[in-house]
Amino acid sequence: MNPRQYDMSFREIARETTRRRILEATLALHTEKGIFGTSWKDIAERADVSIGTVYRHFPSLAELVPACGELLFERTSPPSPEDAPEVIGDVTDPLARLENVGTALFAFYERAGVHIDTDARERELPEVQEWEEYLRATVTAFVREALRGQRVDAKTLQLVSAVYDFRTYSAFRAREIASARAAREVAGMVAGRLGLVSERPNRSGLTRRERG
Repeated sequence: MNPRQYDMSFREIARETTRRRILEATLALHTEKGIFGTSWKDIAERADVSIGTVYRHFPSLAELVPACGELLFERTSPPSPEDAPEVIGDVTDPLARLENVGTALFAFYERAGVHIDTDARERELPEVQEWEEYLRATVTAFVREALRGQRVDAKTLQLVSAVYDFRTYSAFRAREIASARAAREVAGMVAGRLGLVSERPNRSGLTRRERG
């Protein structure tokens, strides 16, 4: 490697390091103050760089918000609609299948936390709308897979998907109910509402199907 190539590599590393520091500072500030409550001055101070440096890397929210989204994906590893078959697994019991949905989604909600909860103004941003649409599509895919083989129409699918929303998880968390129990309770409520028969035995050793 000649000196010029070495110098360019060093500059690229330094540039990427600064960019990463800016993004980490921004993500933390967005969590604390919201997207619109965070100024470039705030970011510069938190990242310990000049305001000009922040602007050189991210001239506007159109560049900054998607980059923060990529960092958020990296940190929280959100599930995708394509993960539904693996998440549900090969279990046949409808209650267990629904519980698997809650277990996977609530675990993600716990990892992502307040990054998911946005205010009305932030939802006007195309990048935030895309993120929320992605989450809704993932939840719907999981629920659809869990209810595969059941007679469920589109409206019911939509209603059940709503039950697995982040705000349901937040309500359980606010009452200090563990995610594992929350997943079981939600699955039981959904299964009961849809009249699904569980194959799990009760204390007598009989399943609901056998007791019926």
